[in-house]
Amino acid sequence: MKNDKEKKEKKEEKKDDKKEKYSEKEIKKMWKSSYTNALLFILLIVCSLISWLLWTLFIVKYFPEIFNLKPDIIKEETIRTEKITNITSLQSDITKLVKNVSPWVVSIIVKKDLTVYRQDPFGFFQTAIGTVKKKIGWWTGFFVTRDWKIITNKHVVSDENAEYTIITNDWWEFDAKIIATDPINDIAVLQASTTWKVYMPLEMMSDKDELNIWQFAIAVWNALSEYQNSVSLWVISWKNRTIWDDTVKISGLIQTDAAINPGNSWGPLINLDWKVIGINTAIISWAEWLGFSIPLTQNRVNFMIRSIEKYWSIKKPFIWINYIINSPWIQKELKLKVSYWAYIPKMKESVVAWSNAQKAWIEPGDLILEADWNEITLDNNLSQIIQTKIPWDTIKLKILKANWEEKEIELTLWES
Repeated sequence: MKNDKEKKEKKEEKKDDKKEKYSEKEIKKMWKSSYTNALLFILLIVCSLISWLLWTLFIVKYFPEIFNLKPDIIKEETIRTEKITNITSLQSDITKLVKNVSPWVVSIIVKKDLTVYRQDPFGFFQTAIGTVKKKIGWWTGFFVTRDWKIITNKHVVSDENAEYTIITNDWWEFDAKIIATDPINDIAVLQASTTWKVYMPLEMMSDKDELNIWQFAIAVWNALSEYQNSVSLWVISWKNRTIWDDTVKISGLIQTDAAINPGNSWGPLINLDWKVIGINTAIISWAEWLGFSIPLTQNRVNFMIRSIEKYWSIKKPFIWINYIINSPWIQKELKLKVSYWAYIPKMKESVVAWSNAQKAWIEPGDLILEADWNEITLDNNLSQIIQTKIPWDTIKLKILKANWEEKEIELTLWES
């Protein structure tokens, strides 16, 4: 009996084991099935979201009226309004500028005694019978000091035998005389014969003000000494241009598309901040809209006035050296890390004997890095930096010697 019971118990245990094994397999299948279903469900949701997003974008773009949207029309109207506002503001600025600047711009009338000749009936002989004073030129200038000093072109007042008359914006006429000229930069300074009426000088650009290409520039002048308050407007095309006039080379010029002609030569070129940035000086005769102005800063004007007061002429300071600025092959050869320098070639004649440069221990092979804490670059070379000084002023130079030692020296400028 016991054996039978044991056999039955064993059989039941085997059946229970089979049932347990079977249930584990089933559980695994169920897990696999549920995992697959979950993935499919997530994928379905993602696809639905993407489809909804694409469909919404399509509707908004091609059927904006459904959502009561008109993006293109709104954008166009906004841009149009902004343009009108900007142009109106620019027009107002120019109007104010010309109104405030014109009183300090003057006409310069050139008169000369011309000989009058009488000709015989056959046209073979001429006999001088007297002289007559005639107007031979009309130009533009502007006040730079309160005591009636006026700047104009040197070529405007090149005739020493001519007489010069200043006509102000309010039609006062005064005689003027030439007190100094700078032929290299085509600059002349005139002094009016009376100072009883006060005219304020125009404000100049400072050395810290940045002159940018493509910024607006306005030329103001008295055309043909008759049409006052003439104005031309456009942009600065480039800086540091060089032109040749016969044998004279003028460098560092501003190229502008503002119309320049013989009537407004040496009138002021002004930015929208009401500051003089240059003086109109030349055009390319066979081209249109191609004019040049000499850049002018307050320091440069101060230099000319100081030189006139001290020497009765415009004297140029000079450092007696030859140098090369920022040459790529020199930079590569010397393995220079700095990008601003003036290199003095290793030649005996690079530093003039017994000159101020030699006395300051400047030697061939030196690199001048800074002058008065101004980095020396193509746009700001050594000659331009010393233009604001007069002879016998001092200047501080930072020099990199041939042995890579940096030195600071003080040099006295001599007269050129």
